[in-house]
Amino acid sequence: MHSGRRDTLIGALFVLAAITTWGAYFPYAKLILQKLAPTDFLILRLGIGAIVLALLNLRVRQSFHIEKRDLVIVLGAGVIGIIIHQIIQLNGLRFTSATNTGWILTLIPPVTGLLGWFFLKEHVRGQQILGLVVAMLGVVFFVSKGHPERLSLGNNLGDALALLSVFTWSICTIMTKARLGRYDPLIVSIIHMFLGFLFFALIGGWGISNRTIVLNLHDWIVIIAIGVIPSGLAYYWWNAGLKRLSAMNTSMFLFIEAIVASATGAALLGESFTLPMIGYAVIIVGGVYVSQGQFGRRKVRGAPT
Repeated sequence: MHSGRRDTLIGALFVLAAITTWGAYFPYAKLILQKLAPTDFLILRLGIGAIVLALLNLRVRQSFHIEKRDLVIVLGAGVIGIIIHQIIQLNGLRFTSATNTGWILTLIPPVTGLLGWFFLKEHVRGQQILGLVVAMLGVVFFVSKGHPERLSLGNNLGDALALLSVFTWSICTIMTKARLGRYDPLIVSIIHMFLGFLFFALIGGWGISNRTIVLNLHDWIVIIAIGVIPSGLAYYWWNAGLKRLSAMNTSMFLFIEAIVASATGAALLGESFTLPMIGYAVIIVGGVYVSQGQFGRRKVRGAPT
Protein backbone atom coordinates (compact mmCIF):
# COMPACT_ATOMS: atom_id res chain seq x y z
CA MET A 1 0.00 0.00 0.00
CA HIS A 2 1.26 3.47 -0.91
CA SER A 3 2.59 5.32 2.14
CA GLY A 4 0.16 8.21 1.61
CA ARG A 5 -2.85 5.89 1.51
CA ARG A 6 -1.54 3.93 4.49
CA ASP A 7 -1.22 7.11 6.56
CA THR A 8 -4.73 8.12 5.52
CA LEU A 9 -6.13 4.74 6.56
CA ILE A 10 -4.32 4.74 9.90
CA GLY A 11 -5.44 8.31 10.56
CA ALA A 12 -9.03 7.43 9.70
CA LEU A 13 -9.00 4.45 12.09
CA PHE A 14 -7.62 6.59 14.92
CA VAL A 15 -10.29 9.25 14.41
CA LEU A 16 -13.04 6.65 14.01
CA ALA A 17 -12.11 5.10 17.36
CA ALA A 18 -12.16 8.52 19.04
CA ILE A 19 -15.48 9.76 17.71
CA THR A 20 -17.25 6.44 18.32
CA THR A 21 -16.39 6.58 22.02
CA TRP A 22 -17.27 10.30 22.16
CA GLY A 23 -20.68 9.57 20.65
CA ALA A 24 -21.44 7.07 23.42
CA TYR A 25 -19.98 9.48 25.98
CA PHE A 26 -22.70 12.16 25.74
CA PRO A 27 -25.64 10.11 27.12
CA TYR A 28 -23.53 8.69 29.96
CA ALA A 29 -22.19 12.14 30.83
CA LYS A 30 -25.74 13.48 30.92
CA LEU A 31 -26.62 10.79 33.47
CA ILE A 32 -23.71 11.74 35.72
CA LEU A 33 -24.51 15.45 35.38
CA GLN A 34 -27.82 14.73 37.09
CA LYS A 35 -25.79 14.11 40.27
CA LEU A 36 -22.62 16.16 39.84
CA ALA A 37 -21.88 19.74 38.80
CA PRO A 38 -19.90 20.08 35.56
CA THR A 39 -16.76 21.20 37.44
CA ASP A 40 -16.75 18.12 39.69
CA PHE A 41 -17.36 15.86 36.72
CA LEU A 42 -14.49 17.43 34.79
CA ILE A 43 -12.08 17.09 37.71
CA LEU A 44 -12.71 13.36 37.77
CA ARG A 45 -12.85 12.89 34.01
CA LEU A 46 -9.74 14.88 33.14
CA GLY A 47 -7.81 13.61 36.15
CA ILE A 48 -8.33 9.99 35.16
CA GLY A 49 -7.62 10.82 31.52
CA ALA A 50 -4.36 12.55 32.42
CA ILE A 51 -3.22 9.55 34.46
CA VAL A 52 -4.03 7.16 31.59
CA LEU A 53 -2.04 9.22 29.09
CA ALA A 54 0.89 9.62 31.50
CA LEU A 55 1.01 5.84 32.03
CA LEU A 56 0.92 5.33 28.27
CA ASN A 57 3.88 7.66 27.88
CA LEU A 58 5.86 5.65 30.43
CA ARG A 59 5.83 2.88 27.85
CA VAL A 60 6.71 4.92 24.75
CA ARG A 61 8.83 7.58 26.56
CA GLN A 62 8.18 10.57 24.32
CA SER A 63 9.99 13.82 25.16
CA PHE A 64 8.00 16.67 26.69
CA HIS A 65 10.27 19.30 25.18
CA ILE A 66 8.36 21.96 23.27
CA GLU A 67 10.04 25.00 21.80
CA LYS A 68 9.11 28.34 23.30
CA ARG A 69 7.70 29.59 20.00
CA ASP A 70 5.18 26.72 20.02
CA LEU A 71 4.41 26.51 23.74
CA VAL A 72 1.96 29.42 23.71
CA ILE A 73 0.04 27.87 20.80
CA VAL A 74 -0.08 24.41 22.41
CA LEU A 75 -1.22 25.82 25.76
CA GLY A 76 -3.70 28.13 24.03
CA ALA A 77 -5.22 25.20 22.17
CA GLY A 78 -5.59 23.39 25.51
CA VAL A 79 -7.30 26.37 27.12
CA ILE A 80 -9.76 26.69 24.25
CA GLY A 81 -10.28 23.01 23.44
CA ILE A 82 -10.30 21.57 26.95
CA ILE A 83 -11.18 24.27 29.49
CA ILE A 84 -13.49 26.62 27.58
CA HIS A 85 -14.91 23.93 25.31
CA GLN A 86 -15.79 21.58 28.15
CA ILE A 87 -17.40 24.31 30.24
CA ILE A 88 -19.61 25.34 27.34
CA GLN A 89 -20.42 21.85 26.11
CA LEU A 90 -21.27 20.24 29.46
CA ASN A 91 -23.47 23.14 30.55
CA GLY A 92 -25.22 22.87 27.20
CA LEU A 93 -25.69 19.13 27.69
CA ARG A 94 -27.57 19.83 30.91
CA PHE A 95 -30.27 21.72 28.98
CA THR A 96 -30.57 19.75 25.76
CA SER A 97 -30.54 16.13 24.70
CA ALA A 98 -27.46 14.04 23.98
CA THR A 99 -28.97 13.43 20.53
CA ASN A 100 -29.24 17.15 19.73
CA THR A 101 -25.73 17.76 21.03
CA GLY A 102 -24.29 15.06 18.79
CA TRP A 103 -25.95 16.38 15.66
CA ILE A 104 -25.23 20.05 16.36
CA LEU A 105 -21.55 19.14 16.60
CA THR A 106 -21.71 17.93 13.01
CA LEU A 107 -21.44 21.61 12.10
CA ILE A 108 -17.79 21.46 13.16
CA PRO A 109 -16.56 20.36 9.67
CA PRO A 110 -17.62 23.51 7.79
CA VAL A 111 -16.22 25.76 10.51
CA THR A 112 -13.01 23.72 10.71
CA GLY A 113 -12.77 23.62 6.94
CA LEU A 114 -13.00 27.39 6.63
CA LEU A 115 -10.46 27.91 9.40
CA GLY A 116 -8.21 25.28 7.82
CA TRP A 117 -8.45 27.03 4.47
CA PHE A 118 -7.68 30.41 6.03
CA PHE A 119 -4.90 29.46 8.45
CA LEU A 120 -3.44 26.18 7.15
CA LYS A 121 -3.98 26.77 3.41
CA GLU A 122 -5.82 23.45 3.14
CA HIS A 123 -7.63 23.02 -0.17
CA VAL A 124 -11.44 23.16 -0.08
CA ARG A 125 -13.24 21.93 -3.21
CA GLY A 126 -16.61 23.07 -4.49
CA GLN A 127 -17.89 19.53 -3.94
CA GLN A 128 -17.03 19.79 -0.24
CA ILE A 129 -18.81 23.12 0.10
CA LEU A 130 -21.96 21.77 -1.58
CA GLY A 131 -22.03 18.71 0.66
CA LEU A 132 -21.49 20.80 3.77
CA VAL A 133 -24.34 23.17 2.89
CA VAL A 134 -26.67 20.18 2.51
CA ALA A 135 -25.47 18.73 5.81
CA MET A 136 -25.95 22.04 7.62
CA LEU A 137 -29.53 22.31 6.36
CA GLY A 138 -30.16 18.80 7.61
CA VAL A 139 -28.89 19.78 11.08
CA VAL A 140 -31.21 22.80 11.19
CA PHE A 141 -34.26 20.67 10.39
CA PHE A 142 -33.10 17.91 12.75
CA VAL A 143 -32.75 20.18 15.79
CA SER A 144 -35.98 22.07 15.03
CA LYS A 145 -37.85 18.81 14.29
CA GLY A 146 -38.87 20.14 10.90
CA HIS A 147 -39.85 23.63 12.05
CA PRO A 148 -36.81 25.92 11.66
CA GLU A 149 -39.03 28.99 12.11
CA ARG A 150 -39.54 27.94 15.75
CA LEU A 151 -35.84 27.98 16.58
CA SER A 152 -34.97 30.50 19.26
CA LEU A 153 -31.66 30.91 21.06
CA GLY A 154 -33.52 32.09 24.13
CA ASN A 155 -35.70 28.98 24.27
CA ASN A 156 -32.92 26.61 23.22
CA LEU A 157 -30.13 27.48 25.65
CA GLY A 158 -28.61 24.00 25.56
CA ASP A 159 -28.63 23.93 21.76
CA ALA A 160 -27.10 27.43 21.65
CA LEU A 161 -24.27 26.37 23.96
CA ALA A 162 -23.70 23.23 21.90
CA LEU A 163 -23.49 25.45 18.81
CA LEU A 164 -20.96 27.69 20.56
CA SER A 165 -18.86 24.64 21.37
CA VAL A 166 -18.61 23.99 17.62
CA PHE A 167 -16.40 27.06 17.33
CA THR A 168 -14.23 26.28 20.36
CA TRP A 169 -13.47 22.77 19.09
CA SER A 170 -12.82 24.00 15.55
CA ILE A 171 -10.34 26.59 16.80
CA CYS A 172 -8.62 23.99 18.98
CA THR A 173 -8.37 21.59 16.03
CA ILE A 174 -6.72 24.22 13.83
CA MET A 175 -4.29 25.34 16.53
CA THR A 176 -3.37 21.74 17.37
CA LYS A 177 -3.01 20.68 13.74
CA ALA A 178 -0.50 23.46 13.17
CA ARG A 179 1.90 21.92 15.73
CA LEU A 180 1.44 18.16 15.26
CA GLY A 181 4.05 18.14 12.53
CA ARG A 182 6.68 18.89 15.18
CA TYR A 183 5.49 17.07 18.29
CA ASP A 184 4.08 13.67 19.11
CA PRO A 185 0.26 13.60 19.48
CA LEU A 186 0.58 11.82 22.85
CA ILE A 187 2.61 14.68 24.36
CA VAL A 188 0.18 17.32 23.11
CA SER A 189 -2.72 15.27 24.53
CA ILE A 190 -1.02 14.90 27.92
CA ILE A 191 -0.34 18.63 28.16
CA HIS A 192 -3.93 19.48 27.29
CA MET A 193 -5.38 16.92 29.69
CA PHE A 194 -3.23 17.97 32.65
CA LEU A 195 -3.89 21.64 31.90
CA GLY A 196 -7.64 21.07 32.05
CA PHE A 197 -7.41 18.97 35.20
CA LEU A 198 -5.27 21.53 37.05
CA PHE A 199 -7.61 24.38 36.11
CA PHE A 200 -10.79 22.68 37.32
CA ALA A 201 -9.07 21.20 40.40
CA LEU A 202 -7.93 24.69 41.44
CA ILE A 203 -11.35 26.31 41.05
CA GLY A 204 -13.49 23.48 42.41
CA GLY A 205 -11.37 20.76 43.95
CA TRP A 206 -11.98 21.71 47.57
CA GLY A 207 -14.63 19.54 49.16
CA ILE A 208 -15.16 17.35 46.11
CA SER A 209 -15.08 14.23 48.31
CA ASN A 210 -18.21 15.46 50.10
CA ARG A 211 -19.98 16.19 46.83
CA THR A 212 -19.25 12.75 45.33
CA ILE A 213 -20.94 10.88 48.19
CA VAL A 214 -24.10 10.79 46.07
CA LEU A 215 -22.39 8.53 43.52
CA ASN A 216 -23.03 4.79 43.67
CA LEU A 217 -20.87 1.95 42.35
CA HIS A 218 -22.44 2.10 38.89
CA ASP A 219 -21.77 5.85 38.69
CA TRP A 220 -18.11 5.35 39.59
CA ILE A 221 -17.73 2.63 36.96
CA VAL A 222 -19.19 5.01 34.35
CA ILE A 223 -16.90 7.87 35.44
CA ILE A 224 -13.79 5.70 35.40
CA ALA A 225 -14.72 4.32 31.98
CA ILE A 226 -15.26 7.87 30.70
CA GLY A 227 -11.91 8.95 32.09
CA VAL A 228 -10.03 6.04 30.54
CA ILE A 229 -11.60 5.79 27.08
CA PRO A 230 -13.44 8.94 25.85
CA SER A 231 -11.03 11.16 27.75
CA GLY A 232 -7.52 9.78 27.97
CA LEU A 233 -7.32 7.40 25.02
CA ALA A 234 -9.77 9.15 22.68
CA TYR A 235 -8.01 12.50 22.85
CA TYR A 236 -4.76 10.79 21.90
CA TRP A 237 -6.49 8.89 19.09
CA TRP A 238 -7.99 12.16 17.80
CA ASN A 239 -4.64 13.95 17.74
CA ALA A 240 -2.95 10.91 16.17
CA GLY A 241 -5.56 10.98 13.39
CA LEU A 242 -5.38 14.74 13.04
CA LYS A 243 -1.63 14.48 12.45
CA ARG A 244 -2.24 12.22 9.42
CA LEU A 245 -5.36 13.85 7.95
CA SER A 246 -6.35 17.39 7.04
CA ALA A 247 -8.33 19.35 9.62
CA MET A 248 -11.37 19.21 7.32
CA ASN A 249 -11.27 15.45 6.73
CA THR A 250 -10.66 14.73 10.43
CA SER A 251 -13.69 16.74 11.52
CA MET A 252 -15.88 15.04 8.92
CA PHE A 253 -15.90 11.90 11.07
CA LEU A 254 -17.95 13.77 13.69
CA PHE A 255 -21.06 12.84 11.74
CA ILE A 256 -20.55 9.26 12.89
CA GLU A 257 -20.32 10.55 16.46
CA ALA A 258 -23.83 11.98 16.08
CA ILE A 259 -25.23 8.64 14.93
CA VAL A 260 -23.67 6.86 17.91
CA ALA A 261 -24.93 9.56 20.29
CA SER A 262 -28.47 9.19 18.93
CA ALA A 263 -28.48 5.42 19.25
CA THR A 264 -26.99 5.46 22.75
CA GLY A 265 -29.25 8.31 23.86
CA ALA A 266 -32.34 6.43 22.71
CA ALA A 267 -31.26 3.21 24.44
CA LEU A 268 -29.97 4.76 27.67
CA LEU A 269 -32.09 7.88 28.18
CA GLY A 270 -35.16 7.11 26.10
CA GLU A 271 -34.53 10.13 23.87
CA SER A 272 -36.78 10.28 20.82
CA PHE A 273 -35.43 9.51 17.38
CA THR A 274 -38.52 9.72 15.19
CA LEU A 275 -38.94 8.79 11.54
CA PRO A 276 -38.72 12.43 10.36
CA MET A 277 -35.54 12.88 12.43
CA ILE A 278 -34.09 9.80 10.74
CA GLY A 279 -34.90 11.44 7.41
CA TYR A 280 -33.08 14.63 8.40
CA ALA A 281 -30.15 12.52 9.59
CA VAL A 282 -30.05 10.85 6.17
CA ILE A 283 -29.83 14.30 4.58
CA ILE A 284 -26.87 15.11 6.83
CA VAL A 285 -25.11 11.86 6.00
CA GLY A 286 -25.83 12.46 2.32
CA GLY A 287 -24.18 15.84 2.55
CA VAL A 288 -21.14 14.23 4.11
CA TYR A 289 -21.00 11.61 1.35
CA VAL A 290 -21.06 14.31 -1.33
CA SER A 291 -18.35 16.34 0.37
CA GLN A 292 -16.20 13.25 0.99
CA GLY A 293 -16.51 11.80 -2.49
CA GLN A 294 -12.80 12.26 -3.13
CA PHE A 295 -11.69 11.29 0.39
CA GLY A 296 -8.53 9.24 0.40
CA ARG A 297 -7.57 10.14 -3.18
CA ARG A 298 -5.88 13.39 -2.39
CA LYS A 299 -2.41 13.63 -1.03
CA VAL A 300 -2.31 13.94 2.74
CA ARG A 301 -0.18 16.87 3.76
CA GLY A 302 1.70 17.35 6.96
CA ALA A 303 1.26 20.35 9.21
CA PRO A 304 2.99 23.54 8.11
CA THR A 305 6.28 24.37 9.82
